[in-house]
Amino acid sequence: MIELEEEIELVALCDINEEKINTFLKKIDLSRYTNLSTYTDARRFLQNDGIELVVIATSTDSHIPLIRQALQAKKHVLVEKPLALSIEEARSVVEEANRLGCVLAVSLQTRYLTQIQAIKKAMSDDRFGGLLYGVVTVRWNRTADYYKASPWRGTWEKDGGVLMNQCIHYIDLLQWVMGPVVSVYGKGGTFVHPIEAEDVGVAILHYANGSFGIVEGTTGIFNQNLQTSLSLFGEKGYVSLEGERLNNFKHWNFKAKRPEDKNVINQIAAISHTPLYEDIIHSIRHGTKPLVSADTTLGSLETVLAIYKSMLEKKSITLPLQQFSTKEMINYQLKKKRGKSNE
Repeated sequence: MIELEEEIELVALCDINEEKINTFLKKIDLSRYTNLSTYTDARRFLQNDGIELVVIATSTDSHIPLIRQALQAKKHVLVEKPLALSIEEARSVVEEANRLGCVLAVSLQTRYLTQIQAIKKAMSDDRFGGLLYGVVTVRWNRTADYYKASPWRGTWEKDGGVLMNQCIHYIDLLQWVMGPVVSVYGKGGTFVHPIEAEDVGVAILHYANGSFGIVEGTTGIFNQNLQTSLSLFGEKGYVSLEGERLNNFKHWNFKAKRPEDKNVINQIAAISHTPLYEDIIHSIRHGTKPLVSADTTLGSLETVLAIYKSMLEKKSITLPLQQFSTKEMINYQLKKKRGKSNE
């Protein structure tokens, strides 16, 4: 917020747990926020006329009802990913935001990285030629304490697993660059953590342009985060980003060379929410849509849900999905338990 203090003002906080509000207040310089109000009731919070943009960073299952309340109060909304746990509900709130003329954005801030922007431009300039495939890997560590701190994490009813929470950023990048997915085949399992949802997930994606995507994700890497990577391969070139947070250009190689290529590999930005907020502020002021407008992110959410459907039904799933939510994966958990009891 400090980087944007001339553009945006924090005017209200809301949490059903007042202790969490007080803990947050102790961490900030209250002299900067002289008009700050606090609430434990969302309805009273949304009655504050000073609020233009509501940021929702709550348990995943609460996103949709809170988005709806905020939109009905004519507020613009930024919601933490994922937008929803149901494709029908996600489409519904996107339609409602469009009807009301409100910005509805999803916190998929990796789209704003300069290195990702460079890859997107190379794709738009047809430097890859015909696409072959893209690969994302998310090899992270999440401790038992991470899940215990918020018991809704890792449940099918309220959250989902590594694909929905960690991999969705990078599945989104693949889709943003490569285009829409037409079918998926996925597998997942729970190996390390005492949670319902998957802590290891893999998938093969088939894109409308004929290319393929490969997704590998886990929160079960021993001891520490190991790596995040994004690679794209085409007939005329390939790129590869690695590092814990895509902060290292390992490859940038195209048949048609350009003078600016020498600078691209050095244009590495750290993941930050600042460009996202700047974009949303511009959108609110000028009536445009931000780069992470919810309607542009539906595809990545639908892809994750299709992977879950594939895990449940043990077959390839064609998109678009007519309906599906993570709650349907409760049957997947029951089947796994029955299988173990029969061994």
